[in-house]
Amino acid sequence: MFLICGEALFDLFGEASNGDSLSFDARIGGSPLNVAMGLARLGEDAGFFGGISKDMLGEKLVQKFRKEGVSERFILRTDYLTTLSLVQKDDHGHPAYTFYGTEAADRMVTVEDLPEFSEPPFFIHVGSYTALVDPIAAALKTLVAREKKHTLISFDPNIRPTVVPDMSLWRTNTEALVPHTDVIKVSDEDLALIAPGEPFQDIARDWLKLGAGLVIVTRGADGASAYAPGIEVHGEGVKVEVEDTVGAGDTFQAALLAGLRQLGVTGRKELDSLDENRMSRLLEFAVRAAAITCSRRGADLPYRQELEKEWSALK
Repeated sequence: MFLICGEALFDLFGEASNGDSLSFDARIGGSPLNVAMGLARLGEDAGFFGGISKDMLGEKLVQKFRKEGVSERFILRTDYLTTLSLVQKDDHGHPAYTFYGTEAADRMVTVEDLPEFSEPPFFIHVGSYTALVDPIAAALKTLVAREKKHTLISFDPNIRPTVVPDMSLWRTNTEALVPHTDVIKVSDEDLALIAPGEPFQDIARDWLKLGAGLVIVTRGADGASAYAPGIEVHGEGVKVEVEDTVGAGDTFQAALLAGLRQLGVTGRKELDSLDENRMSRLLEFAVRAAAITCSRRGADLPYRQELEKEWSALK
């Protein structure tokens, strides 16, 4: 199982209307939720660990997990409220988020709430603001440290300035997690926020020296670049008519994790054995998946059958 840890929330897309009123299109979201859903749509066994409210919105979130085939075995139901995220898009479809979630269900997870496993997950994935804000951040760090010897660890910093505006905190937290992580996926936009002016190639190589096995930097329409010890691979972007980019990074993340399993990566040894050819195919698969999401409104991630050609090419 892929165990995806973090937040599940509602994105509210605002639309201007007459007079003083605003209309909102409420959509289920949250980076970890999207990754879990993306994995399930790609035919993978995915579970979610995180706090979900017992309120009406929380019930909708649980129903979504059930509909998508994501295991709810490790979901923690609480009386805290559901986080709301107001989304505004620029002329290029890039979203900006404003979060309403202080002491919300997704943040109020403690070390005492951590799950126990009868069988270790294949991958544990953490990221976004739940890897930074306590108490859940401390809980997830404890989980990573506890399971590191038994499972692969994936990390996506997914910087959210409207949750925590201090970029030095994001950078310190990211660098603290890097040595405990096997696979890191990060966007060039995120790196520009926490390390302005520093070439992303240099940052990726530094993270490899700290212990990461694979670092992938996504570059929007320009594709993505993968870095491993002695390997550097660049994948081109795919041209599509962009509706918006909501969920594109999460789609890439889900495709990356599913693609690694398809390539036979079952542990750090197999991860370290990936060659340039297989890494190129992995990037092509993940970039194509993300492009499909960009062509649709919101985080509407693709299904396996939409990527059969790229999926088959991984083998």
